[in-house]
Amino acid sequence: MSGDSHKPQTALQRTLTTLALIVGSALPVMIAFVLVASTNDGGNPLDRIPDYGDPMIETLAVPFDRAEPVETEFRYYGRVRIVVEGSGTLAGAGTLDALYLFASEGGTPLSPPQLVADGLAIDGAPALDALNLAAEPPDYASDHLYSALYDLRGDHRRVRFSVVGGGSGGAGALTVTIVQLQ
Repeated sequence: MSGDSHKPQTALQRTLTTLALIVGSALPVMIAFVLVASTNDGGNPLDRIPDYGDPMIETLAVPFDRAEPVETEFRYYGRVRIVVEGSGTLAGAGTLDALYLFASEGGTPLSPPQLVADGLAIDGAPALDALNLAAEPPDYASDHLYSALYDLRGDHRRVRFSVVGGGSGGAGALTVTIVQLQ
């Protein structure tokens, strides 16, 4: 044995010893983490953690044969973008999309299509009113695709969508996608 073994440690030696203990005790945890993350295909619990850098978004089907509203799973706030696509028929009305009646009940095309309060309702109000589009409605889109901003203000809540007059005798559906902007 050397006579230096009982010599007091310098500050650098104490720091290096402490660092080695910390890394040594954390190493098994780091190895376990890497093994779980790399070998647990599909069942990795880390896969369920949402990426908060991505916008909150969901897509809903709003059928014409349903009177009750369809509600978002997530709670939204502030400004959101709503994209609506699709069309359907309502008994006694004809064929329409979210904003326009474009064929009579008998199937005869209307020229020009008529702006209607029937169609999409958002939180119980016709889409034209809910989206503040009544004064300057968008032009009729033959692909039945419309996009607008919806302001929930400070509310943090679910959004409800329905077809005005929807229920028995209706057919088809609107596809509504909602994207959180703020």
